[in-house]
Amino acid sequence: MLPEHEIDYEALINRSIKDFQPVKRLWPAGVRLVCWILLETAILSLAVWLRGYDSLRTLFHNHGQLVAAGLCISASIVTAFMALKSAIPGRELSWPQLAITIVVVAAAFGFELAGTPSNEIIEAAPPSILQLFGLAALPWLSLFLAVRRGVPLQPKVTGAAVGLAAFCFALALCQIISQPIRLPNSAIVLVLSCAAFIVLSALAGWFWLNWIACWQQKYVAAEISTNKWAALNAGTVFPLALGASIVALLFVLNPARHIARIPDFDLAIEGYERALVDFRPNIPSTSMETMLTAYVEHGMPAYMWDFGPEGFALVGGRWDPLPDGTPVTYTWFRGTKGGVMCMFRQTDAFNPPLLAHDEHHHLLFYRYRNFSLCLINVGGYGNFISVIAAPMPLKRFENLVLAATL
Repeated sequence: MLPEHEIDYEALINRSIKDFQPVKRLWPAGVRLVCWILLETAILSLAVWLRGYDSLRTLFHNHGQLVAAGLCISASIVTAFMALKSAIPGRELSWPQLAITIVVVAAAFGFELAGTPSNEIIEAAPPSILQLFGLAALPWLSLFLAVRRGVPLQPKVTGAAVGLAAFCFALALCQIISQPIRLPNSAIVLVLSCAAFIVLSALAGWFWLNWIACWQQKYVAAEISTNKWAALNAGTVFPLALGASIVALLFVLNPARHIARIPDFDLAIEGYERALVDFRPNIPSTSMETMLTAYVEHGMPAYMWDFGPEGFALVGGRWDPLPDGTPVTYTWFRGTKGGVMCMFRQTDAFNPPLLAHDEHHHLLFYRYRNFSLCLINVGGYGNFISVIAAPMPLKRFENLVLAATL
């Protein structure tokens, strides 16, 4: 009979005593999950507040995008719960469970693809890897710290689960702030970013969730080095990481960064803002007829809406060609609160911007820089477009423009 292996308990205690310290009671996995969901809710609310409530309106109008966001959030919550449970010895996470979550995310892409027009799928720019990482940073760090309170027996697998949960939340947030994931252009970006984030999270789990390896160090020097590294992490690295993750989230959510400049819309808005200060017609504007006659004499179409019945009086029109000689006209209607600007411009081709919009009777309605805008391709007069701009809610603006076209 082989002799039993003798355990040097004194040596074992001496090696592990440095890691013993008073700790608070570990909350159940369900309670910690609720706290993480509350954090997700706060981030979503902040995103909607910063980016505007029109993003929610666009989301609910696109059923594929809405289902995709719901599936991503569901996958995020389920994976976070599995990661929290895996921090309890005996409730380890398996790779098949992670594979099921990845299948759910793939289904989310399928629903988003089904609800997206083909022209937007081809031409819309996907979010960058850094943007996705910035959205996932704070949820990842908070979940990672919650898992670190336990003792994961599979630190790399648990770390991968934490990364997948945070990345799924970032994908859902992209849908909600009107930066939907477009396929197939963004397929490579998504695969690479998701794989990279999961791998980095698994490596973080290997280094900072592997308590068993820390406790099983055989040499005192190794123990001292490991303990100092862990102390550095807890005392310095994690607070710095928390601050960096908050900064990254706010930087990505900053609405000013995500507004792709649309020159025609900017032109109409600048005309509106100048008209509020001082609008002086430079063509005859005693009536709609005389103004349109003057426009025709300058090579512009005799095409205009009359917003007078809606309470906006005609002030007049201006013919102000661009520096390159492109003909442009501005027609200003003033109301008791603000006004309506109609801009006409000659163009080479009609290329409407690929933004979320409503379409009524071939009129395209957008929200841009806190303005509601209507884009029209004026047919029968050559290549001209018209942009109507007013800083009012989109639904009210749509009713105003549609009433003027009847």
